[in-house]
Amino acid sequence: MKKNILAIQMNSILGDTRANYAKIDSMIEKYYSSIQDNSELPDIIVLPEVWTSGWDCSIFQNCIDSFNETEDFLSKIARKHYVNIIGGSYLRGVEGLVKNSCPIFNREGKLLQRYDKIHLYAPDGEAETVTSGDKPVIVQLDGLKIGLSICYDIRFPELFRSYINSPFTPELLINMSAWPLSRKEQYQIMAQARAIENQCYFLALSQTGHIKGNINNAGNSLIVEPMGNIIEKLSEKEGYLTAKINTDIVYETRKKFPNLLNRKIHNFGFVPEFSGEMQNV
Repeated sequence: MKKNILAIQMNSILGDTRANYAKIDSMIEKYYSSIQDNSELPDIIVLPEVWTSGWDCSIFQNCIDSFNETEDFLSKIARKHYVNIIGGSYLRGVEGLVKNSCPIFNREGKLLQRYDKIHLYAPDGEAETVTSGDKPVIVQLDGLKIGLSICYDIRFPELFRSYINSPFTPELLINMSAWPLSRKEQYQIMAQARAIENQCYFLALSQTGHIKGNINNAGNSLIVEPMGNIIEKLSEKEGYLTAKINTDIVYETRKKFPNLLNRKIHNFGFVPEFSGEMQNV
């Protein structure tokens, strides 16, 4: 099975939800107008983290969407272009709480599921406004199984291993972020590592461009195949990351190198044995 992925790398206008709606709409329309052949039509569109607001935790309280306006907006795009959408994330107000939420829509614009960011980035103050999620989410779009994550989640490999341990093992893992430019090398390394250790495709999609002061998003979004090779990568400019996911490659890799089958998982979950003298510090 082969599926076309379109990931949009953008620089959100800080704190201006309406302007960001217009920007995403314009970028999607521009991409569709450039298509020369139906074989280039995307099956799935992916957006970055907090694209409606930009990454600045000090303004999050002013950018909360408690009326599902963002989801209505994305649903209309899905229906218009008959395309699945993994909606990056936005600040969703729900029952007095705020979630950093990724909504997922099918081609008919139906909301299938939401993934709420589990690991919040405390150094920037995200947890002061946002409440963490507690459920990993796998979605199936046109037969392709996808495990979701948002930004800081990428640093926790156990999340992605939980996806692989699932009966619905994904062929694609996605991380949507507003990753800092100062740590762009780490982002690439972790994306490649997650692809290799889980033997699947990994899409790492970041916002790009200036945020404020001397802080910039990383851009440099990339997609990695199951052996860890980068098959497509962007620069720090806004643009489109496109790739064709071939699930045959995933299953061929897992068959040739049966790492997942060879795990001794029964040996884990216990305190390791220790030999030697404990030192008082």
